[in-house]
Amino acid sequence: MEPRYKHLLSPIKVGKFVLKNRVTAGNSLPHFLQGPEPYPAAPVIAHFANKAKGAAMVTCMGINNFTNGKQLPMNMDMSHFPDFDLYHCSCQNYLLELTDTIHFYHSLAGMSIFVGPPSFYPLMKMKKESVIQQDVNGVHHDKEKPFGIPVLEEYEIEQIEAHKLPHEYEEETLDKIAESYAEQAAILKMLDFDMLNLHFAYRANLPAKFMSPITNRRTDQWGGSLENRMRFPLMVLKRIRDRIGQDMLLEMLWSAEDVEGGYTLDESVAFLREASKYIDIVQLRAPEVDPAHPTGFTAEETPFLHYAAYVKERVDHLLVATIGGYQDLELCDKAIADGKADLIVMSRAWLSNTDLGQLMNEGRGEDIVPCLRCNKCHGGGEKDPFHSICSVNPVIGLEHKVERMILPTAGGKNIGVVGGGPAGLRCAMYLADRGHQVTVYEATGSLGGAIKHSDYAGFKWPLRRYKNFLMEQVAKRDQITVKLNTYATAEMLQAEGYDSIVAAVGAKPVLPPIPGLQEQEYVFAEEAFEKPESLGRKVVIIGGGEVGVEVGIHLAQKGRHVTVLEMRDTLAADTTKIHYRSMFENAWLAEPNFHWVLNARVTSVEAGKVTYKLTDGADHGEQSIAADSIVVSAGRAALTEEALAFYGISPEFRFIGDCDRASSLQHANRTAFAAAMTL
Repeated sequence: MEPRYKHLLSPIKVGKFVLKNRVTAGNSLPHFLQGPEPYPAAPVIAHFANKAKGAAMVTCMGINNFTNGKQLPMNMDMSHFPDFDLYHCSCQNYLLELTDTIHFYHSLAGMSIFVGPPSFYPLMKMKKESVIQQDVNGVHHDKEKPFGIPVLEEYEIEQIEAHKLPHEYEEETLDKIAESYAEQAAILKMLDFDMLNLHFAYRANLPAKFMSPITNRRTDQWGGSLENRMRFPLMVLKRIRDRIGQDMLLEMLWSAEDVEGGYTLDESVAFLREASKYIDIVQLRAPEVDPAHPTGFTAEETPFLHYAAYVKERVDHLLVATIGGYQDLELCDKAIADGKADLIVMSRAWLSNTDLGQLMNEGRGEDIVPCLRCNKCHGGGEKDPFHSICSVNPVIGLEHKVERMILPTAGGKNIGVVGGGPAGLRCAMYLADRGHQVTVYEATGSLGGAIKHSDYAGFKWPLRRYKNFLMEQVAKRDQITVKLNTYATAEMLQAEGYDSIVAAVGAKPVLPPIPGLQEQEYVFAEEAFEKPESLGRKVVIIGGGEVGVEVGIHLAQKGRHVTVLEMRDTLAADTTKIHYRSMFENAWLAEPNFHWVLNARVTSVEAGKVTYKLTDGADHGEQSIAADSIVVSAGRAALTEEALAFYGISPEFRFIGDCDRASSLQHANRTAFAAAMTL
């Protein structure tokens, strides 16, 4: 019986290597799994190992050249990356452990040289010559102290500034930089890495800056014409290939075209024809870094496949890889079958699914947990701590120890789950998979809880896909019974004699104590998502956090004239800053009917108007704005007391999700997982 995704799972030969399938794990990592250690720590090795179980090739993050995270608040996307020390023998031992682990799963081990700012290009040079007195077993010793401390050769690492503009470098320095790349490649080859991944995308590193006329203002042989602009990146590639020979793969991350004013797609093709003399794989990316990480504001599932198809038709002797939103295995299989790409690179899909390789090999694409494209794996809001999570995969951050944390179970318990929102549904799934019988009680006529609003806003399609996934997965499990339109009480559940009760009753919207608000008609954000037609033309939204802004965009798209009043000095201040906020901001800026006032404290509400006072330090007096309808988006309060009412009616009790703490979908999933794994 042939595999369901036969094209995606088909092997392919490149150089002396055979890739076991067409799926690779891109150079991604939950940004804060790695501590300050200059070698791969246990969480990082475990994470890459899980990728290797399914991916033909795993590209590790770790060579960032003297960039260490010291940034507060969360305002950098570079300084928190791992920075493994290739030049320290003890660190090399751990890097070999990493390659050994990846190879165990018959996957190729790659390492990315990223060089994110601020950083340097390292180059090892001898500091002083060793004094050779006598050779004892191949080690140089002082002949008067044959068993004393060996006289070693001493080296120092020259650090060459990495992020100046092309015209600021002398030719001698350019030669050193090319040598630095080659030297690091040689060390990685020695450490049993099969592939070197070179990050040359987004004009982020010097070779890409030389290629772009936006950043390359040289007028000598290194600038001006396309031939001159490609000279330095080609020199780097040739220097690496000359050093490592043909038995190590080279993959280049490359923006298929530049932003306006930069190099064109056809110029890129011309460059890649020359680069194909040295590299084996090109991974084609977007012109800019944030859009390269598609979100719900990106309508297309895989917006960059056309780049791969274009280059593949025009450049020979080069494997073409595509990246950007890939998770749907049917779509990935078709891309390979249609000849649009040779390799599919997935990144966030490996985070949302620790078992992605198993699901792929078993032909179970429908069981893949959808990525929300929230980019919280890159970090949180500006005031959040440096912590990596996955909103839908509670195992991220625990991969190296989760097996020790799960309590054994023989199954067979009868468990009641109160609440059919994301926490309750996810917990029911985990419990059923552990062999328990589960009954879910939902007070309304449909499942989904706090994420049901995703049915109504177009840009919420990733969340809607996740909600539908939960309902489909619950329906697949015979061990789960769902009772809709059933308001569970302690007496009702006690009569059923459950072994365990899990309360997942959620949270309720907060009504701020604004004078006059309770006397006027208003709706909470969730209702505004569902029934925009019930609102008047002029809508005032009290609260400009992430949800308030989202409902504002939605209402503006529905033809309402929206004004958001936000107390803080930033709209959606808590939203994910890295690879998300810029696209979120572009979405609200694109709506002519969307307006906002910052530093605005609402002081009163009357019929037809909302009054506020600016708190920016100046005395502006009170100001009013006309309002046909008022939407309140002031957060949510946990229904903790309602949850605790179910305590004591069964031998075991847990409360999870928003009724534990009104928080995030990640919190809902983590608490659901923890409860299920300890019952």
